[in-house]
Amino acid sequence: MKANSLVIAAISIIASLAFLVFFTASWEMLGWVGLWVYVGVMMAVFGAWILLSIKLGVEKNPLKTIDFAIIAMFVALMAVIDYGSMFVPGLTFLWYSFPQFAGPILFYFPLGIAVAAALKLSPKPGSAFTLLLVYGIIGQVFFFNPIWFARAIMAALALEAFYLSSKRGTLSSLLLAGFMFGVLYNAAATIFQIYSWGFWQPLFVTLPEVILAGVMMAIGCFLGYAIGDRAKTVMY
Repeated sequence: MKANSLVIAAISIIASLAFLVFFTASWEMLGWVGLWVYVGVMMAVFGAWILLSIKLGVEKNPLKTIDFAIIAMFVALMAVIDYGSMFVPGLTFLWYSFPQFAGPILFYFPLGIAVAAALKLSPKPGSAFTLLLVYGIIGQVFFFNPIWFARAIMAALALEAFYLSSKRGTLSSLLLAGFMFGVLYNAAATIFQIYSWGFWQPLFVTLPEVILAGVMMAIGCFLGYAIGDRAKTVMY
């Protein structure tokens, strides 16, 4: 595990939790300016980290046709996970009975499998950013809302910043990536829901869900690593 990856993961997790607490307490006072400051700060941190990583000498290994094919395949799978998680036979009751557990189990767990398998099969600079960016674009095609696209760009930058700093394709890096991304993505969703949907929730509801999303996505990444590792021996 590289020290740089631990640093960027810690920054991402701590910042996500801090912003979640801050917006839960003060979103009415901050208004929309607060949301864009949050997005701008997070993007600036991750963008600067990516630029610094490139300047310090990330190997030049451009994405090829096979990488784009892998990304396209897993983006399609992620879209199915996203829009299908609400309608899993026999488990839809979770959204009504235990909403804090529903998202982490029905969405973040399978999402971790897909993301880890994709990055295991294509562990190149740019793969993580492209995967999340295309996923965000597909989301806009189905449910157009440019406000939420800012979350997609922020998430893409975050995952790419971490992955550039890690030992790409290793189990430890993918597990930490899953936990970091689950926390960031769920916390961002909670914050964006306040502004775009007017859906405010107390911290004792959202904070456990954010942590559980990270844990379940890390577990999914463990399975995704195994799937990707097995598939890689077949493909290459």
